[in-house]
Amino acid sequence: MTDLRVPVDGADPSVEQNLIDQLEGPYPGAVRRVVVPVEATGVAAVDWTTRHPLLTVVLRRDLAEETVRVTVTLDPGGADERALPPVVFAPWSASGASVPAHVPDTAAEPLVAPFTVAVAVERAVDDATATAVTGAALAELVELAVLEGNMGRLLYLVTHEKHRLRRTLREVHAYRTLAHARRDALDRIGADVGVARFVDELVHEPASGEVYARRLAPPAREPDAAYAHRLGLYRRFLLPTPGAVRRLLNGPGADADPNAGLFADLPGGARFTVREDDDRFAVAIRLVAAGDPQHRTNFLAQLRRDRLVLPANTPPNNTTHAGRALPASRLAEVTALRASLRQSYAFDSAHAVAPPLATALDRVGRVCRALGSTLVWQVTRAQDDAGGSRYELGLGVDVSWPTPAQATDLRNRVLDTGRAITADRTAEALIAAARAAGVPTVAADGEVAWLWRVCGVQTTHRISTTGMYLSHLPTRGLAVTAPSTATVGADVAVEAQFHAPGDPGGNALLLAGLAAAATAWTGAGEPAWTPLTDAAARTRWAGVPTRPAGQPVDEVLAAAGLPAVRDPAPVVAALNRLPDELVETIELPAALASALIAGQPVAADRLARLVGLLRDQHLAAALPLVDTGNRVLLVCSVIGLPQAGLNLAERRATGFRWYTVGLGGGTADIKAVGARTTLRPTHAGLVAVVALSYVRTGLTDPYEFRVELPDSVTLTLAQYERLMNALMRVCPLGVEINTFGIRRDHVDLDADGDAEPLRPAVARTFRTFQQRRHRGVYDQL
Repeated sequence: MTDLRVPVDGADPSVEQNLIDQLEGPYPGAVRRVVVPVEATGVAAVDWTTRHPLLTVVLRRDLAEETVRVTVTLDPGGADERALPPVVFAPWSASGASVPAHVPDTAAEPLVAPFTVAVAVERAVDDATATAVTGAALAELVELAVLEGNMGRLLYLVTHEKHRLRRTLREVHAYRTLAHARRDALDRIGADVGVARFVDELVHEPASGEVYARRLAPPAREPDAAYAHRLGLYRRFLLPTPGAVRRLLNGPGADADPNAGLFADLPGGARFTVREDDDRFAVAIRLVAAGDPQHRTNFLAQLRRDRLVLPANTPPNNTTHAGRALPASRLAEVTALRASLRQSYAFDSAHAVAPPLATALDRVGRVCRALGSTLVWQVTRAQDDAGGSRYELGLGVDVSWPTPAQATDLRNRVLDTGRAITADRTAEALIAAARAAGVPTVAADGEVAWLWRVCGVQTTHRISTTGMYLSHLPTRGLAVTAPSTATVGADVAVEAQFHAPGDPGGNALLLAGLAAAATAWTGAGEPAWTPLTDAAARTRWAGVPTRPAGQPVDEVLAAAGLPAVRDPAPVVAALNRLPDELVETIELPAALASALIAGQPVAADRLARLVGLLRDQHLAAALPLVDTGNRVLLVCSVIGLPQAGLNLAERRATGFRWYTVGLGGGTADIKAVGARTTLRPTHAGLVAVVALSYVRTGLTDPYEFRVELPDSVTLTLAQYERLMNALMRVCPLGVEINTFGIRRDHVDLDADGDAEPLRPAVARTFRTFQQRRHRGVYDQL
């Protein structure tokens, strides 16, 4: 405990000695105080003849929540051995406090011959059993002092209450701190911060799966230790920063150290992980002329004339750049950029790119040249008026793939720490950044995305076996399909799609997730499933029969966390309304399907493993359909499915948000969400249709952080409640805290050591610690 006392009595804490030092006139010689040290054996000797002596036991250090009991024995081992009444120092006694131990009778004779005493000390913390204090610890804890003279006895008598006052003030000061407050002192601290002591407890009802607060039988209340632990959340200054959240949950120390924070009671000292590595938004832009198509034609011509970089060294391109109203210094910079691009890229004379993309491409070229590579990238497509959302604004280019030998050469050159350093500081800094970030093998990254990414090219999307699409914007294969011209007042269909590598037409996350899950499934010794085409899947959906309730397959599906579809008609009708690219259907292996329909428990375990693989690949939903002929279909999606909802993830794995930007007077209305939407131009002119989209790949969303625990670590209901309140305490405005993984995999409701997923209705069944403070409600707190 921090002691804020001011030492008003000087350096010596002894009250008696300070009084003696302040005596004036004839009195100083009338009082004498002598300290008698206690040996490690507990023996002390008053080895002089004393006059009207008073033997006191003196504390040598401050006490906290501990009691010290001292027993003094006169003439130990002698004929007159006698144990004196014990001396007790109550908790919070101050250093220098003293209690009389022996007052010899000097009525007849004022002088007392030398004598020896033995000191025995016991110490008890709180209500624990007292333990003996011996050896050096005894000598460090107490000492004896002899005060001589009637004046000395009188002074001690009139000032003895000062020790009690000091002890009481130390206790009051301690009880104002959370570490030492007890009983009503804790309640008063709780009233200050609006946190009441609980009079109930959280209880899980296994039969119903509900969690509720059960009132404790009076007069039982929340123990002081648990109450103080909760108050610790609010008796500190907290800013909602990442560091503050980590320190609150884990305490100080490195990631490998045991938890020393608010959750030091977690099994094995487990520490929380706070993740804030976002899945970036993807963006695509499509120009639509409202009314006259000339609006779009004129805009693109002006864009090419005034904004885009034309790398090829041809007279028309040179004339275009020379005619721009730019300072001479800026014209020189653009000329140098064009020349630098031509050293590492092969452009056609008509190619044009956006300035930020040109700068990013040039960084790649400078890095290649600094590495000593002679590689020249072949640009096959750049700005194209008819190129759709990827190309019409010059925001992307198509480049030929490097050969394996070229990719290997670049990788080896970057990893060569003995290479000669060039004078290009920018290129050298990018080489160091690429090396620090890690350079994957050519087998894992044949398009050398590590190089493009570190230089500012955020999108590297394979469009064919020989080419890739590059952009400085994060597109992730996103493309917007819409007509280039629309009639004012008429609805126009607009569609956005995340293309998988190679642009096969399916959703990138869905196809990649199914492929990775299939590899893991067969790698575990399971037979491969059969993927169905969109047309074949819709045909098979239509043939799914109606089933009666109570079939064995229903229990197996429920055990794997999947719904049982008995009336397929409304479900199939809803499936047919979903975009083809967001849904894929697979047919389970015949043996597994037969075992599922037969209701075999082992089949439920296998299906649960399959569902887990799909969940690990960030798919959002899976819906089983029991077909004829002992066949089972599994419909997988990155959005919610009818009757299944989002049963693999908390939220859909992909989504789209639409905006329109008017150019040259054009305006339009658009439905804000969905992969497919409707655009209605309202005024003639040019409209830029913007799709802002996301794909969840296991990272966090923007303006979100996620709290995680190691596998197999579980929280009790009380710890879960404490965690949720702690996160409420440090939740910044406008930021979401994702605890889905905690609620699904780490809460042990029935104290059996295994986690049970919290149902949505139960996930928020915890008591809020801090309540709003109102005037005059202290009694309620």
